[in-house]
Amino acid sequence: MGLPVFKDCCCLELKWGALIVAIIDLIFAGAAGGGGGSLSGTASILWMVCLVIHVAHIVACILVIVSVFKPNKNFVVLYLITGLLRIIIDIVFLIYLCVAYKFSSILVTAIILIISIVIGCYFWLVIYSWYRKLGGSTPAD
Repeated sequence: MGLPVFKDCCCLELKWGALIVAIIDLIFAGAAGGGGGSLSGTASILWMVCLVIHVAHIVACILVIVSVFKPNKNFVVLYLITGLLRIIIDIVFLIYLCVAYKFSSILVTAIILIISIVIGCYFWLVIYSWYRKLGGSTPAD
């Protein structure tokens, strides 16, 4: 059983779905840099790692947008890598916050991170489908 591959995205051709996902994800990744000013210690270090990955993800989103207009599977690979890293570091950050702080004091942050992780997984699958449509080869082929 391999990863699911979409033939379309939200009733649109996969090409345009990938464009919409890249634009929305670009906005989400850019908005992630706005917080974290009140953190200290390990949380601050995790936040900085998260910030670096999100900046790399912004570059990857731009490359996906370029791949829509100039189809090239190599442009999409960076998104697939940074997308997985972003999801992993967001999960680690969420676990750390839940362990280090009272859950009730970070409830809003936890909910936002959980929503971000779920949406990030869906976006990653859409872009993976776009990569496969562009002719990307994976071990599942």
